[in-house]
Amino acid sequence: MKKKIIIITLLVIASLFILGITYSMYNNEASLNTNIALATFVVDAKKKDHIDMPLSDIKPGESITYNFSVSNSSNTKTSDVSIIYNIIIKTMHFIPLNIELYKGDELILTCSEDIERNELNELECQTEDVVMPYISTVKDDYSLKLEFPIEYSSNEYASLVDYMNIEIKSMQKID
Repeated sequence: MKKKIIIITLLVIASLFILGITYSMYNNEASLNTNIALATFVVDAKKKDHIDMPLSDIKPGESITYNFSVSNSSNTKTSDVSIIYNIIIKTMHFIPLNIELYKGDELILTCSEDIERNELNELECQTEDVVMPYISTVKDDYSLKLEFPIEYSSNEYASLVDYMNIEIKSMQKID
């Protein structure tokens, strides 16, 4: 009986040893160091992948314009790959703002209650894809215009607090 236990134990150890060698022959790990700079926001000369904006100070009849850029470079380094990006604006839309996004002088997005809300009940508006080639440095200038219409000056809108989150989703363009 003792001899059978020793044989079984040796067989189990040998099997584990063989499986370990077999696994190591087929499993190889390599680290990859790349310098892929994807599109980022440029706000006050700082690179970011999102912008959070509290909307507690805007009053009926006022409008705010928020300027930012999207670039494929950082200091003297330009992305090594072409980039596809889009901009996503998220808000709970408690404050009935008119939300317009301009690229240069061209209106490219109007965010309104007509757009379906996401799973967090946020109003989520998204731009079309924009391609940035890797060949040269590109900087796209944007303006986000928020307007609080004067017709919402009643007391029920006086204490509303809202936020706006602007994200950039970028990925490598594969031809």
